[in-house]
Amino acid sequence: MGIQFGLGIIIGFLKLIFNLSDFSFVIGILTVLTSIISFGIAILIGFKKTKRRFNDVFKFNKVSGFLWIAITVFMTGFTVVSSETDNLLNYILPPPERFRYLFETLMSGQPLILSIIAIGLIPAFTEEMFFRGLILDGYKYNYSKRKAIFVSALLFGIIHLNPWQFYSGFICGLITAWICIETNSILLCLFIHFFNNVLYTITVRYKDLIPVKGFNSNFTTPVVFQPLWFDITGLIIITIGTIMLIKGIKTVKTPADSLSAEQQN
Repeated sequence: MGIQFGLGIIIGFLKLIFNLSDFSFVIGILTVLTSIISFGIAILIGFKKTKRRFNDVFKFNKVSGFLWIAITVFMTGFTVVSSETDNLLNYILPPPERFRYLFETLMSGQPLILSIIAIGLIPAFTEEMFFRGLILDGYKYNYSKRKAIFVSALLFGIIHLNPWQFYSGFICGLITAWICIETNSILLCLFIHFFNNVLYTITVRYKDLIPVKGFNSNFTTPVVFQPLWFDITGLIIITIGTIMLIKGIKTVKTPADSLSAEQQN
């Protein structure tokens, strides 16, 4: 976080010296590089300290095709439900004007491809490798599974540095940490992070794609709640996805548990 803050100060100076706008392409590129450098250094230092193999820490292990389908169904419903909970939070605690401005700059101030890279691709890899890789693995290695999931999710929410993203970050952190431990793979976590951020970015930019009032409203517009039928649909889809996920994880764990029992005998 300190590295990111320092790089942010440097970008601020460059904006003043060269009179760059927050919406400029150069600032967008510098923001992407800031995220890569800050998380990259932290991940590299943390990994070196573990003195373990790369895949033992970051777990880029294959998962079944059924789990990919299950997580896609789950995330479709989750996007609908989280959109409405965001609406409720913004209604109870309206964000300040400065936060609205920063959000608008990030979401719609840059070309779409740059926004997808900055908001979807880079955070998916850097943040997942840090939180579901280093942090989760470290806590799981030293503490109970429940504590590892909770603390890693809490830290993931806190790092967003604002209450409007803390809630969704914490919930996503709980889900991805659980999935990472149960599947012994970070791949679905990468997909969840990328899917959530990119879909949110696209639907905020192009609201006509899903013309439902209140869906993925950004922080720059008045709060409008989604229709009840849309919320219920989201809950149904997320329930189906959850059932599929649990079934898929049980299928994955059963052969491993059987093999472990045979080895003990």
